[in-house]
Amino acid sequence: MDKINFITYTLIIIFLCNVLAFVISMISVHFDFFQKFRIQKRRVKPVVFYKRLPLILTNVILLSITTTIGLFFLFPIFDPSLNFDLVKIIIQFVIIVVVDDLYFYMFHSWMHSNKYFLKKIHSTHHKTITPIAMDYLYVHPLEWFIGYFGPFLAIFLISLFNPVCIASFWFYQIIRNIHEIDVHSGFRSLISSWVPFWGEAEHHDLHHERFDGNYASTFTFWDHIFKTKISK
Repeated sequence: MDKINFITYTLIIIFLCNVLAFVISMISVHFDFFQKFRIQKRRVKPVVFYKRLPLILTNVILLSITTTIGLFFLFPIFDPSLNFDLVKIIIQFVIIVVVDDLYFYMFHSWMHSNKYFLKKIHSTHHKTITPIAMDYLYVHPLEWFIGYFGPFLAIFLISLFNPVCIASFWFYQIIRNIHEIDVHSGFRSLISSWVPFWGEAEHHDLHHERFDGNYASTFTFWDHIFKTKISK
């Protein structure tokens, strides 16, 4: 696979994930039937969601540009052969997810401890006390940009030992985006609540409601390790 196709297919994955997030968000704000499945009783009004959309769309564009530039320059460290070695794909996927999630935890908890950054930057995301799916992108652009270094750091570390499988990166993109949509959806978890240490919607929703604690995203064991776990 050449560089242009790799970037194009990655952008398609990101686009489709955000279409899914938009659909779930529209269901959240427009259909009364689904309110009984939401974690919080508060309801987000459609007008509030539409006011958030310009910043959300700005971050979608920023995400696409950052991905394009990053993959353009990092393409030489990928294996372009699309060799589907399942064991290698799974190992690399796990490394990317764990490194990215640890990076996110450290960055997230730091934003809450740094009062200046919290007030000027991270407070934007916490305007969403009752989150809906697309609110995972309702953040200050600087926060989004810094927070997106995680996967690139992971693939660079992998490349020190082996070329990075394109399939591993695509698998990461799909799982990470869908997980962020899920934990911000505001709907009670079904499948994720059965996976040990997997960040379910209730975990992150409580972070938005309580503000401090539950800083982990994909793996909740970070909150146990660093003693930042909160519960109802």
